[in-house]
Amino acid sequence: MSGGISLQRLTGGSRVSLIAGIVLLLVGVGGGSWLLAAVGLALLIGAGVTWYSAHQSADALEQPWAFPPDYRTRAEALARPLDPTPQRLLPPDEKSAMIARVETTGEGLSRLIAEKPPAWPWAVFTSVLVQRRNAVQARLRHVVSGYQPHPGLPALSGAAYSQLGHHVLRTIIDTVEQLEGFMLSPAFTGTLGTDEDTADADATAGLAHRLMDYHQIFLNEAETCLQTPVQPEARVFVQDLGALALAPLVGFDQFILTMCSRIGEAQDLLPYTSTGDVIGLDEVNLTMAAPDGLLDRFEAHVERFNE
Repeated sequence: MSGGISLQRLTGGSRVSLIAGIVLLLVGVGGGSWLLAAVGLALLIGAGVTWYSAHQSADALEQPWAFPPDYRTRAEALARPLDPTPQRLLPPDEKSAMIARVETTGEGLSRLIAEKPPAWPWAVFTSVLVQRRNAVQARLRHVVSGYQPHPGLPALSGAAYSQLGHHVLRTIIDTVEQLEGFMLSPAFTGTLGTDEDTADADATAGLAHRLMDYHQIFLNEAETCLQTPVQPEARVFVQDLGALALAPLVGFDQFILTMCSRIGEAQDLLPYTSTGDVIGLDEVNLTMAAPDGLLDRFEAHVERFNE
């Protein structure tokens, strides 16, 4: 995987795409190390300014942005708890029970750390991600329910909501930049690239908690978009900005589910390897991409309410 980094700050109607890759290399059960040169990380934020045409009909902004089928399916998944059970065509072999699995409870995680079965560091990392994500399930369900204003607060005008929207997008892009620095840091790559025999459970869990702290920020911003009262003429603006703010949360969900799948692959493959054998699994990508047209619509809403 390429190690290059390209980073431009979000301006105007930029399109944002963040990709973080983790390359997993697993060795045999009897090997001294289950992870060799384990982590390949690259993050990319591509920003392309695509200003909305001044001649675009204002009528297009009277109806909320239509979710593409794939994006809608992934957003709908935010309304449900994540199930870490690997998707398999055939039942798992009995030997797969020797390999670490993703735990959904604190008790299970403590047992995993105490017993340290093969592949335990990645299972610990992924278990924390799953537990932190599912702990905010109710809040995630609310943000995919659309506009739900807090009662008792004054309704913002479209112009005032434009200012709030710019602040939300700035917070999101600043958080993405912080996330990039964290995932490229020696602490992150060094901890996850440590030999299984010398891996630090507390450090591994700490990395996962830090990663989910960024998820918390993205969730806060989505709630700000969708729970701030606005005047009736700005409600489509709210729904469009809310759909945009879901992109980081959708990306996190896909990343965590893919990590669960990789643990399942380790369960299937590791029991049949010889000492010192290396098994290469596909990399895991964390992708946060604004769907086509959403940033354009944001700029169009801003122009409409600030003419």
